[in-house]
Amino acid sequence: MKRALMLGAAFAPLLAVGAQAGTNLVQNGSFSMNTLPSPLNPSNASGAEIDSLWNYNGDLTDWSSTASLSNPQLYNILFTGTLAADTSINPDTRYTSSEPQYLNANVNSLSPDGGAFVGLDGDPNFTGALTQTITGLTKGQEYQLSFYWAGGELFNRTGYTSIQLTGSLGGDPFATPVYLNTNPAGTPGSFSGWTLETFDFTANATSEALSFLAVGSPAANLPPFALLDGVSLTAVPEPSTWAMMLAGFGGLGFAAFRRRRRTPVAII
Repeated sequence: MKRALMLGAAFAPLLAVGAQAGTNLVQNGSFSMNTLPSPLNPSNASGAEIDSLWNYNGDLTDWSSTASLSNPQLYNILFTGTLAADTSINPDTRYTSSEPQYLNANVNSLSPDGGAFVGLDGDPNFTGALTQTITGLTKGQEYQLSFYWAGGELFNRTGYTSIQLTGSLGGDPFATPVYLNTNPAGTPGSFSGWTLETFDFTANATSEALSFLAVGSPAANLPPFALLDGVSLTAVPEPSTWAMMLAGFGGLGFAAFRRRRRTPVAII
C-alpha cells in the first residue's frame, strides 16, 4: 500500500498537467449565462437580439456583438434552449428590433451541446462579429479551438444560397466549409445539421481576441444564419508531456501487476 501511495504522489504532477491542458479558457462557451430580462421563455419569445442595434447588447455574459462604422447594421440572436423553429410559440417582438425572429421548421435539431445557442446573420449587409477576449494564454503554447455550428434560415425568409462560419483567434483566421442551400428557390431554406469543428492555434500573446463572423449569400435580406454553440479553447499538451504521462501510467500499471503477482494464493 505504501509503495502504491508513493507512486501516486510521484505522478500527481503529471495528472495536474493533463487536467490543466483540458481546461476550457472560453467563458460561457455554451451561451447559457445572460442578464436578459426575466422571464425570457418559450411561452413569449424564442430569442433575443444581443447586438448593438438593440438594448440587449452586453446581456450575453462574457460576449460582445458591436457594430462598426463601416458596418453599422448587424443581427445576432441568442436563442433559448427550446427548438426555436416552433411557430406555435408566437414569439414576442420585445426582444427583437422589429419582428419576431425564429428559425424555420427545417431547423429540426437542437445543438448537441444542449441549452441555448447563438444565431449569426450571414447577409453581407447585416453581418457582425461575436467576440470575446481570451486571457490566461501562454505565448508559444498550442491550443485547440472547437465548436458546434450549423446553417439555416429564419422562418419568414426564403431563398438563401450559402452560409459559412468564419473567425479568428489573435488575428489568425479559421473557417468552416461552406454549406449550400439544397431546397428550391422560393421555399424555406434547408438545414445543414450540426457539425463539430476543431482548429489548432499557437498563442502569440497572453491575451487574444476570439471572433466569430457569419458569411452568407445573397445580399438580399434572405438571411442565411450560422448557428453556434459549445465553444471551447484548450491547451494541447506537448509531445514530451504526453510521453511522460504515458510512461508514468505504464509505471503504475507495472507496479500493480507485480503486486498482484506477489499476492499469496490461499490453498483450500
